[in-house]
Amino acid sequence: MFIGLSAEGSKSQLIQALMDWKINTKPVPVPSSPHLEQLSTREAILLYSAGGKGTESADFSDEIPIDKLEFGSKIGSGGFKDCYRGEYLGNAVAIGEVRIADFSSSDFEEIRHEISVLKQLRHENIVKFIGVCSNRRRLCIVTELCENGDLFDFMRKVPKPPFGQLMMFMHDVALGVSYLHTRRPSVIHRDLKSMNVLISSDNRAKINDFGLARIRPRMNTMVHTACGTPNWQAPEFWASRPSYTEKVDVYACGLIFWEILQWGVEPYPYHDMTEHQLYSQVRDYGYRPPLARLQKYPKALLDLIQQMWAQSPADRPPMTQVVERLLDYLS
Repeated sequence: MFIGLSAEGSKSQLIQALMDWKINTKPVPVPSSPHLEQLSTREAILLYSAGGKGTESADFSDEIPIDKLEFGSKIGSGGFKDCYRGEYLGNAVAIGEVRIADFSSSDFEEIRHEISVLKQLRHENIVKFIGVCSNRRRLCIVTELCENGDLFDFMRKVPKPPFGQLMMFMHDVALGVSYLHTRRPSVIHRDLKSMNVLISSDNRAKINDFGLARIRPRMNTMVHTACGTPNWQAPEFWASRPSYTEKVDVYACGLIFWEILQWGVEPYPYHDMTEHQLYSQVRDYGYRPPLARLQKYPKALLDLIQQMWAQSPADRPPMTQVVERLLDYLS
């Protein structure tokens, strides 16, 4: 604890005392702007919550003590997190360790939002949230472990499975995204791609990584922030002031379904385009990944994929309808 700072009192009193200490303590005159890593993770998040959100608290009700976590091998990295195989209470888990150096308040808001979204979600096709561990300069998000890694790598390591299994992957993805979209308020993932779909040990697909998710506060509300990976982004993202709905996830799922059916024959959607070509060809001329190699699959299925990546969001089916149409291929 800090010198001269009481450890007693209510949560609001402690937050105010910490704010007063921060304001009245002379800073070390080295960096030109303050760095949150000078405080512990919990203190930094509390400071941000008190200063930027007023009455909102950053308290984690699912706190996991650091000494209860066992870290294993690194299994992935992306955005502001590194992911490790780990163990908690004798069970295998995935541990997403957040890199907090030089974090701004908006970065912490991103993390807090991811955690708040994850804690709400309970579905067999959504990666299960287990808890949060914060200790000194570390912040870890603990989730279930999907032994087979992400779909992007899985398609490159495993021979192409039978049509029924391909359809199961597609149906799992559709179920997970449909669950997000039919919640109230609706959740838009915004960064769906094959790297954010994980495969469990029993070959079930689960949606992961909600660092860019946004809860839509009211029905018919448009979101005005560009984000995500360009190759899986819907054309309406690419504007100076983008406005979009959950139909951006439908578009991305269409591309993921195309990836599943062609199973690594092409590296990923629009892999041979520069970013400028991607924006121009996809947005301005309606170019989409080729279907010539997929003609052996049912025409109605290929028609569904084309509808999902339609240029106009209004022409894309809702994910509830996609789920129903995929059922025809699972019987």
